Amino acid sequence: MSNRRLFYATIAQDFDTLMNPYDLERRLTIVFDELLPPDLTGLRTLDLGCGTGWFSQQAAQRGAQVVSLDISRRLVEITHHRAHTQSVVGDAICLPFASACFDLIISSEMIEHLANPTLGIQEIARLLAPGGTLVLTTPNRRWLWLVNLATHLRLRPYAGYENFVGFKELEHRIRSTGLDVEIHFGFHPWPFQCTPLQRLSRYVDKHYGRSAWGKWMINQALRAHKPKSKTDVVDKNTQP
Repeated sequence: MSNRRLFYATIAQDFDTLMNPYDLERRLTIVFDELLPPDLTGLRTLDLGCGTGWFSQQAAQRGAQVVSLDISRRLVEITHHRAHTQSVVGDAICLPFASACFDLIISSEMIEHLANPTLGIQEIARLLAPGGTLVLTTPNRRWLWLVNLATHLRLRPYAGYENFVGFKELEHRIRSTGLDVEIHFGFHPWPFQCTPLQRLSRYVDKHYGRSAWGKWMINQALRAHKPKSKTDVVDKNTQP
C-alpha cells in the first residue's frame, strides 16, 4: 500500500518529462484564466499536491502567499526551487495546518491519487476560511477503463493510486462538506495525447465543456466556495 501511496516520489526527477505539455498548459489556463481572477494579491493559498510547482509559480506571480504541499520531499524541493514558495511535505488526507487558514486552495490532478479522495475533500473544506475558494481539476471516472487498459498495455509508466471520481459524485462530495459549487465543467473531449486534435480539443472545451457533453469528457474542473456563515447558507437555501 505504501508503495502506491508514495509512488510519485519515485518519479520526481522525471515528473516534468512525463507530463504532457498540452495537458499542463490547458490546466494552467483553466485554473488561472477561467476560474480565478488575475489578481490574487495577499490570498493565503495552498497548492495541494504541488508536483513540480507550475501552479505554485503562477499563483505566486499573481501575488498570492503560497504554501506548496506534496507527499514527496523531492517534488517539494523542485517546487521551492521553481516557485520560491513556502514548501511543506505532507499527506493530503491528514494535513499539518490549522482549520480555516487558507483563502484559496488549488488542487490539480491530485485527489485521484489518494487512497480515499473523500478524506482529501474533507480536509480541503476544513482548511478553507469562511468565504474561501477551492479550484480543483481531476479526471472523470467514466474514462478510468481507458486508463486501466493503457496501464495494462504498459503505455503509461504510473503505478500509484488512481481512484477517479465521477462527475456527479465529485459535486456531491464537495457539497456534502458544506462547500457551495459555483462552476463545474468538463475538458479534454478525447485523449490529450492526440496531438493533431489538440486545437480542436480546445475549441470543443470552450463551446461544449459546460454543456451536457462536459459530463462525458476526460477531465473535470470545479470551483467552489465556503459560505461565510451559517446565515449565508440559510439565506441561500430559502431563496425561491
